[in-house]
Amino acid sequence: MIRHFLPVIALIIAITLPSVANAASPVEGWWLTENERAVINTYECERGLCGSIHWIIEGGMKIDEKNPDPNFRNQPLCNLVILWGFNQSTNNPNVWENGKIYKADEGDIYNATITVKDENTLNLRGYVGVPLFGKTQTWKRVNPAEYSACIE
Repeated sequence: MIRHFLPVIALIIAITLPSVANAASPVEGWWLTENERAVINTYECERGLCGSIHWIIEGGMKIDEKNPDPNFRNQPLCNLVILWGFNQSTNNPNVWENGKIYKADEGDIYNATITVKDENTLNLRGYVGVPLFGKTQTWKRVNPAEYSACIE
């Protein structure tokens, strides 16, 4: 009797495993920043984990006016990549390290780590030198449909 079900079980496993293997990382998605002024879309890219601006609060900065390179001071913040280079820690699967964050309102780039607290909460720590000298923000997962994508 069990022999009759083995092909069915094998088929279920064969169909299910690829979808599990291709599941998005828990750090990927859309995140409302702590000050609720922007939504950042995080995703895998060729530089590791990246993140770009999906939504900016009405009345918020629209162009990269604080960029240290004058050639980029008129570029729109909409869709600007502000996170890059994060790699999942080999010691802790909930930590993404060795990344960078561009803080557009200052025009500065900081080292950064991301810690997944739970499926709806990230802690992003930006720092200079070592993480001890930094600041942590808590980002909350949001539904992107509730935040109109910004338009350049």
